[in-house]
Amino acid sequence: MKTILVVDDDKMNLNNALKILSPTYKVVPVPGGKVALNYLQKGKPDLILLDVLMPDMDGFAVMEQLQANPDYADIPVIFLTADEREEVKNKGLALGAKGFMGKPLVAEEMLAGIAAVLG
Repeated sequence: MKTILVVDDDKMNLNNALKILSPTYKVVPVPGGKVALNYLQKGKPDLILLDVLMPDMDGFAVMEQLQANPDYADIPVIFLTADEREEVKNKGLALGAKGFMGKPLVAEEMLAGIAAVLG
């Protein structure tokens, strides 16, 4: 079973992701960027769903840390955001994201997006 690290500061989003994804994937929900980076020292997920706007460390800063570390640079990342501005998407894609998912989370969109990235 593939592991997905879900990083979001909103408990409701973490619970929704867990409910949607847990029948198919092992889901590790964490409440922020720093916690996500700490988790990576113990385990390497197959995919990271990463919120863009978080108070402790935004998703772009987390992505920069991932890309700077050869141990984590190959983990595919899909950003989660309610922000639909092109500059946000362009920045995420420039940092190496595999895609974006909108909020609120939609089960069909999540499952299809993840399947497209994980194969």
